[in-house]
Amino acid sequence: MDDLSIRRMYPEDKLTQSQLATPLSGPRVATSSTNVKNHGDDLSPNLSGRFSPTAAQRRKHESYTLTGSVFLIASNGETLKLPAPSSSPADPLSWGRWKRAGVFLTVTLFSIVSLVVAQTVGLFLRVISRDLGIDNIAPWHMEALVTAPTLFMAIGAVVWIPLTIGIGRRPVFLLASITIFLATLGASYAQNFQQLLACVSFLGLGEGFALSAALLIVIDMTFIHERPSAIAFLWSVVGLFGTGFVAIVPCASDHGQHWRPYYRYWSIPAAVSVVLVFFFFPETYFKRPAVAFDGLIVLQSATEKLTVFKDVEPCSGIYRDLPDLPTHIGFLGRFNVWRSPFASWTSMGRCYPQIALCFINPLIFWIFVAVALNYTGMMFIGSSYSRILGEAPYNLSSQALALISIASGLGGLIAYPVGVLPVQYILNHLAKRNHGVREAEHYLVGLILPVVTGAASSLIYGVAVHYSLHLGVYYLANGLNGFSWVTIAITTTMWVTEAFPRWAAPALAALSGGGFLVSFGLGFASAPWIDAHGFKLVGIELAVLQIVSGLVAVPIAFWGKSARQAMHGRWADERGGALRPL
Repeated sequence: MDDLSIRRMYPEDKLTQSQLATPLSGPRVATSSTNVKNHGDDLSPNLSGRFSPTAAQRRKHESYTLTGSVFLIASNGETLKLPAPSSSPADPLSWGRWKRAGVFLTVTLFSIVSLVVAQTVGLFLRVISRDLGIDNIAPWHMEALVTAPTLFMAIGAVVWIPLTIGIGRRPVFLLASITIFLATLGASYAQNFQQLLACVSFLGLGEGFALSAALLIVIDMTFIHERPSAIAFLWSVVGLFGTGFVAIVPCASDHGQHWRPYYRYWSIPAAVSVVLVFFFFPETYFKRPAVAFDGLIVLQSATEKLTVFKDVEPCSGIYRDLPDLPTHIGFLGRFNVWRSPFASWTSMGRCYPQIALCFINPLIFWIFVAVALNYTGMMFIGSSYSRILGEAPYNLSSQALALISIASGLGGLIAYPVGVLPVQYILNHLAKRNHGVREAEHYLVGLILPVVTGAASSLIYGVAVHYSLHLGVYYLANGLNGFSWVTIAITTTMWVTEAFPRWAAPALAALSGGGFLVSFGLGFASAPWIDAHGFKLVGIELAVLQIVSGLVAVPIAFWGKSARQAMHGRWADERGGALRPL
């Protein structure tokens, strides 16, 4: 079945709302994933003499219209696999293990390549100033090469995510990978400061895909209970290699003396990433309509709840109005680089006002402030440590400077076993205590460690620079910083997508875009800020701000459950950017 055939069955904008059958006689609800009772719960008789869950029990499990509340753990302790996959080969939940592994590998490689190349420019500031003859530019102007990518990461989050809804994940992913390749190659031929600044800005734009839309891809092909582990594994591996590979920069740049060869060499893995995306990354954006089987209609909502409808009369034509799912994806469809048959320009257009509403939502606002302050602490260290340690009393070589990034990578790696696995145990425990229902607020437990370690890293680094402490203290600060960033990214990604499942894509765009935008503003002002206050005081101030933001963001998000579930507006019914689009 080619793309044209799929489009005929799925005309544009017809699946932005759930499609229901129109049987000859009205169907009745047979069962749903939101009103399944625990076997050990109290039962009360109904008028027919049969037993049904108590009113309190029904209220607990009837979470169909409550965003972020999912009946996930059955009474026997087994985890339900939600959402239910279809038989269509276009459904990423029905793919085999190896196909899913290939997609995950493609996303991981792209994320590593983009992260490495976007952050290494800070190691070359001195030689770039020398080679381009711009010694007369103030140091904080030179550091624009480090801060500008952050601004374009924010722009990228707002650009890439709606575009994946308008034309599909695959063509946008291919476009982002090509952007990284061309910007990396272009940086090696930059003849002046402006050209180089433009190239690193486009590198930030491409990395914005890895920090936002790539997470939606992981969500597309995982069940609810798999997402924390999948996203944590992605972030941990990317954190390890994305910062650890900075250590090989001296080998590709004559010990940091020539920056152009490095960008030429790194364009090779960027080109490999483009090839992998083209050949091994199929479309993951999939709209799942109602499906009929054995006289039943299974409807999956945008909040990933299941409802099974049963017709009251046999042979009543219950299948009549249900569309068929694609059963075969042809060669041209497999390697299509144009628009996905499931995409919708209307859904893309409606995504922008949803992003704007998410920006001003106080629940999301305080979370992205907390993320922004954490990332500002990362920029506080990343934009200055090479200059500080390259001068007296340390006088480290470029190779020794690059090795410090390994500490940050190791911090990102241990984020999975230390910062995620214990949280998963707590999540399961909270869900079982909550009668099998997992609330989005349960994920906020994971914010405690990253807020504390992020504040500690800023404080330790500021004090170390002020008092010229031992080199090992810098390794500790970098390691804590890497751990904090990866852990907070995992936690906030899971919270925002589960708290706003109907608006998952715009909410993630607002969180990523808003966080990086605030980080850019603070990072751009960091040099004058440091000149005015000094490293020690800035480190203390950043630590206090991170702690305060965490103390404000977590309670607001936790006690704002009823507020986020009551969100409504002109575009509230649009499901194109949902966790499971309809």
